[in-house]
Amino acid sequence: MRLIFIFLLIVSSGLQAAVNASVDRVKASYGQNIQLNISSDNALGKSPNLTLLKRTFKVIGSSKVSRPYIKNSRRSQKTLWFFILKPKRSGHLTIPAIDVNGEKTRPIKIQVVARKTQANASSNKKTVPGKPVISHDIIVKATINKNKLYPNEILIYQLSVDYPDKSSGDFQVKPPFIAGAIILPLAEPSYSKHKIRTKNRTLRTQSFAIFSEKVAYYQIEPAAISFSDKTNGTEGKEITLKANNLHFEITTKANQNSLGYWLPSSHIELIDNWQQPQQIVVGDSLTRTIELTARGLNVDILPLMSVLTHKNMQIKLLDVSTQSSIEDGTIVAIRREKVSMTFTKAGNVSLPPLDIHWWNTDVNQARVASINAKSLLVTAPPEQPDLLITPTITATVENLSEDTQGSPATAEQSQLVKQSSSIGKSWLSAAQLNGLILILFMLLVASTSGWLYSSRKRKK
Repeated sequence: MRLIFIFLLIVSSGLQAAVNASVDRVKASYGQNIQLNISSDNALGKSPNLTLLKRTFKVIGSSKVSRPYIKNSRRSQKTLWFFILKPKRSGHLTIPAIDVNGEKTRPIKIQVVARKTQANASSNKKTVPGKPVISHDIIVKATINKNKLYPNEILIYQLSVDYPDKSSGDFQVKPPFIAGAIILPLAEPSYSKHKIRTKNRTLRTQSFAIFSEKVAYYQIEPAAISFSDKTNGTEGKEITLKANNLHFEITTKANQNSLGYWLPSSHIELIDNWQQPQQIVVGDSLTRTIELTARGLNVDILPLMSVLTHKNMQIKLLDVSTQSSIEDGTIVAIRREKVSMTFTKAGNVSLPPLDIHWWNTDVNQARVASINAKSLLVTAPPEQPDLLITPTITATVENLSEDTQGSPATAEQSQLVKQSSSIGKSWLSAAQLNGLILILFMLLVASTSGWLYSSRKRKK
């Protein structure tokens, strides 16, 4: 008996250390994906050998999870692999024994049924069903709007809780969780009334937006509700109900570009606003606001739109603002950029077009949101008037006033100089005005000399 017990112990320990494999379905239609799960307690960093598997199935997605645990007072680690397989043909297929660090799984037989027509591309947009969780007369169910999407594309996770009206409905909701993903609530919960077998019930619905960037296969840690069970009329224990498990796949980008961003959306719009004056002069500044609106995108990935260099102007980024709102059950992201443009050269100034490349997820095609190029006429500043004539005349008048102080001809000559000055301002050129001043000066000298001569003669 002791030998039998030891033998069974050895066999059981060997079975526990063996590699296990399972699938989510053993019968599938051609073109339908199959999920293969492999677990091992003794991987030691080794990966499954899929050489034989790839002869019959195409591996289109995979992920790996490691979970440490304590066994016989020793720390061990269980490794889980999840593979998304697509059969290469129809018929009776076999997932072969897969080797992981010297241990092999058991073969699994799969029946793949041929289909007459290919799957409609729009089927990817249908809600992926999941088996609801029912407990305490409460139905908890989660659904997602897609099971395959692009990096940064929005995944809508909807949690519904169906409970009888006699329940308090005071639930604490724990959102779903995915490592490395961004999860945002889409809206406040909504409530609706209905009946099941003449009993009044309430349906509570709440949605979350999930954004994942890395290409991989993802298992969603389901959302959960917590409530206090008060069926016995006393303060009951805390009850937690988790929703059904769901998974999805992030595929590679539909096209590659060197722009540094990838925008999968159902609608993107690009506009600009500014007030263009009737005339633009060198040195003037204009303010331009550029706005990008995108449906179903996380606002943090919207790119820079403004061009900040131009040979005929100085451009400064004054302000950047972002906002997100909920419209029609999805996120609408908006990015605004305000720039100032100061013109430094005269002539025709061309503003280049603005293009934002994006991927339309509704029609699965590349699109470009654009603002057309603009041309502006910038004029040179007006020339400054010649201000050198007036000081010359003023100085001459002042000099004449000092030289002819006490002379009888001073008033007449000053008046004549003033008249000449006003005439010179209106129609005489600088050369003509200087000649006139010289003549007036000679007349002044002659008249002064005559006055001195006559006054001396009278004294004699």
